Amino acid sequence: MRAVVLFLVLGLALAQGYLVGRVLEVDPLSGTARVQVGAEVREALLPQGGGGFAPGMRAVLYEEGGRLYLTEPDRMPTLLALFALFALLAALLARGKGVRGLLGTFLSLLVLVLWVVPHLAQGGNPLLYALLGSLGVLLLTVYLVHGVNRKTTAAFLGTLLSAFVVLLLALFFVRALGFTGLASEEALLLHQWGGVDLLALYLAGVVVGALGALTDVTVTQAAVVQALAHADPKAPFRLLYRRAMEVGYDHMGSLVNTLVLAYSAGSLPLFLLLTKDPTPWRFLLNTEPFAAEIVAMLLGSLGLLLAVPLTTLVAAWAFRGGRGGAPDHPHPH
Repeated sequence: MRAVVLFLVLGLALAQGYLVGRVLEVDPLSGTARVQVGAEVREALLPQGGGGFAPGMRAVLYEEGGRLYLTEPDRMPTLLALFALFALLAALLARGKGVRGLLGTFLSLLVLVLWVVPHLAQGGNPLLYALLGSLGVLLLTVYLVHGVNRKTTAAFLGTLLSAFVVLLLALFFVRALGFTGLASEEALLLHQWGGVDLLALYLAGVVVGALGALTDVTVTQAAVVQALAHADPKAPFRLLYRRAMEVGYDHMGSLVNTLVLAYSAGSLPLFLLLTKDPTPWRFLLNTEPFAAEIVAMLLGSLGLLLAVPLTTLVAAWAFRGGRGGAPDHPHPH
C-alpha cells in the first residue's frame, strides 16, 4: 500500500508526455530504435543496457524536449488478460460473493486513486487521509461482500479495534526508534519535492497494509461465533467466547507467519543486501530501511493476532443467547 501511494503521487506529476508505440528496429550500437507511434515512424533513445527491447514489441515511450525515449514494455494488455482470468475464476468459484468482492475491489481502487492520492499530492496528512480512505474502503467492501448483519458488523468493529491498537503501537515505536520516514528511494524523492509528511506516510502504510489481512481474519472468526451460537442458541456470552477461542487459538497459530512472509517476500532485495554489505548485521539491521521493514512486519502480525480475541469478544456479545439468527450458508444435517 505504501509503495502504491508513493508511485501514484509521483504519477500525478509525470502523467504528461507518455505515448505507446511499437518497436520496428533496434540498433544497440547507436543506442536508438525506430518506433511506430500512430501513423508516424520516429527515432527513440534506448535506456541504458538496451532494456530488452526487440522488433515487434509494444513499448511505452516518453517525450521530452522533442526527444523520444523508450521506457518500458507495454505490459497493460497482459495485465488486463491476467485480471480477466482472475475475475472469471472469482465469479465461477465464489459466485455472488466473488462478483461482489470484485466490485468492492474496484470501488476501493476508486477511493484510493480519486480521493486519497489527490489529497496526498496536495500536501494533506498521509495518515489522516489514508485512514479515512481505508475506513471508507472497509465500509464498502465488508458490507458489500458479506451483507449488513451482526456477523459483518462484529468483523468490522474487530478490524477497527485491531487497527487502532496497531496505530497506537506504531506511534510509540516510531518515536522510540527515532524514524524519519526516509527509508526508501521513493521517500527520498518525495522529500526532495517536499510537501509530504513522510513519517505519517510510513505510519499509514503500516496500518493500512495490515487491513486487508485483518478483514479476512475478523470475518472468519465472526462466522465461527455465529455458527456456534446457531448450534447452541442458549449459549451465554462467556461460553460462546470460550468455545470460539478454541478455534481462534488454531487460527492464531496459522497467522503468526502470514504477514511476516508477505512483508519478507516484498523486501527480498533489501534483505539480500545483508549478504552483500560488509557492515556487521547488528549495525545493518539498526539502519532505518531495515528497522522500518521489521517494525511494519511485527506490528502487522501483532494486529492479526489481536484481531482474533477482539473480534471474538464483539461477536460473542452480538450473538449471545441466540441473537442474530442462522449463518448465511448453514451446513446440511
